[in-house]
Amino acid sequence: MNNTPVAFNDRMSALKQRATQQQGEIWQPQAGETLVGVIAGSEAVAHPLYGNQYQMLIRDEHGAIVKVWLSKYLRDNLRAQNADQNDLIALTFGGKRKNAQGREFNAYTVVIEKA
Repeated sequence: MNNTPVAFNDRMSALKQRATQQQGEIWQPQAGETLVGVIAGSEAVAHPLYGNQYQMLIRDEHGAIVKVWLSKYLRDNLRAQNADQNDLIALTFGGKRKNAQGREFNAYTVVIEKA
């Protein structure tokens, strides 16, 4: 007889499903390309060149998870619009730009629709 509580089994199954769903491809867009989906969360990742970084997880219209590196520029735009998990997002890659100091950055247009 199995003495494991049903609630525990449900929690374990849900955790396994979340872990599986968060596997996904890293978005590597061309200038002008748009990614549309639902913000599914974020995760910390050890980047080989830059150390610990974060990725935003977006569930696209097909249910797949797409990962987007969270640069300062992108984080600032998300904060400005109060972006949160479960919000709809349209993220358009504007290509490489240079800041006032001449450093390159990835420019994005971010449109958020609150959940």
